[in-house]
Amino acid sequence: MTSLRKIRIILIAMIAVAPATAWNGAWADSNNAPQPAEIALDEALASALANNQEYRISRLRVRQSRERVNAAWGQILPAIESEASLLRQGADSGAMSLSDGQYDIRVAQLKFGVNPGAFYNSLKLSYAGQGLALAEQKKIRAQVELNVIRGYFDVILAGEMVSLRKNSMQVLEENLKDVSGLYRTGSVPKFELLQAQVKLKSQEPLVSEAENNYRTALDFFNYHLGFENHARTVKKGHLTDGIRKPGGEEILPDLIARAMANRPEIIQVSLQKEASDRSRKANQSAYLWPYFTVGASYGFTYMLPNEVNVNLPAGVNPDFSQMTGKKEWQQTWQVRIAATYRWSSLIPVDGHNAAAREEREKTAEAEERLAQLGRLTAISIRSIHGRLATAFETILSQEKNIETAEEGLRIAREGYRAGILKNADLLNAELTLTGARTAYIKAVYDYHVSRAELDRETGMNNDDIIFREK
Repeated sequence: MTSLRKIRIILIAMIAVAPATAWNGAWADSNNAPQPAEIALDEALASALANNQEYRISRLRVRQSRERVNAAWGQILPAIESEASLLRQGADSGAMSLSDGQYDIRVAQLKFGVNPGAFYNSLKLSYAGQGLALAEQKKIRAQVELNVIRGYFDVILAGEMVSLRKNSMQVLEENLKDVSGLYRTGSVPKFELLQAQVKLKSQEPLVSEAENNYRTALDFFNYHLGFENHARTVKKGHLTDGIRKPGGEEILPDLIARAMANRPEIIQVSLQKEASDRSRKANQSAYLWPYFTVGASYGFTYMLPNEVNVNLPAGVNPDFSQMTGKKEWQQTWQVRIAATYRWSSLIPVDGHNAAAREEREKTAEAEERLAQLGRLTAISIRSIHGRLATAFETILSQEKNIETAEEGLRIAREGYRAGILKNADLLNAELTLTGARTAYIKAVYDYHVSRAELDRETGMNNDDIIFREK
């Protein structure tokens, strides 16, 4: 799977690193439920592709399109047949009156007819249809891969948030112990004790919300994989592995050009344009080209001759078998070559003429759609690249903010124990640290998902452009 390969490598590297947190089974363990089995990203992608019904349908349509190509080639294959027939006829005079009919056995006969223009353009049309089916399969596959990768990181993000909320709760529990001790010694008023209790209680719903979000993320992840309930979860690892600084706006033209050449939706519209053009030419071939036919047969014929009445004298019996045929089986063969031109196709209301004009309008429509899709693709890539760059800058800034907030919390805790700061200052320091950690985790999530979305938009992996040296 070339698309999104680098993201997979990143996640495989994450799997190999020892986990920094133990969020992966937190919700399951707390409810005495069986912990879901861990699954690597490659396994998750394989499972999703195997179980996704839309992808399976797209594969069947590719097979159907291949059979349409075979059918197009079949137009130039002659029909080889055997035939037995009985002909009965009658007439008062003329050549037909010399025979009541005949029996025919065609041991072998060959029939072939083709309009060269119609055949060539129909063949090209079938190949365009096959390309459309392949592009649709590629589009569905890319979307499935994106859904799995996004779901993979959703589970990681939700698990990190569970861990973060529980850590915050532990800090608030420690704070409540400190305040309770100081209150018992009379060092702080009851207001600060009540404030610490309220703050701890207000964290409990946040923990519950984070656990519910983790469960929901796990549900959707298993849905994309084709499993029921919480059968699978992601392998533990570090969320920050593989993060590098992306290129600036100078890489946008290359990304847009790659998308215009490889994005499945653009390929589909281009092939629809080609298909309409080929269909137009195939219909025009009805009056631009004659219909060529070749026929040949070999077999036996049994004639049913009539007597010839020419009013000759009695006793005169000439042999008329050369005209009427003999009443016996005889070998026969035929070869016929013809070129038929259909003049009625030139009439404007003829079906082929009307179909050709309709396909011309469809070609113009596809050109408009290509222009529209090209503009939307450029906007989408610029937007995703902007999110990627913003996520990277946010990661750097929040790393520093976390260090600063941790130091601030340590100083606030010491200052509070020394009686220099109020409990409100300590709680604000803890809230600042939680906010910095939350923003950091969200930025890392946005970074990885944005890279996957760029691969989805362009139809292939883009690390060679994203991380290209200037």
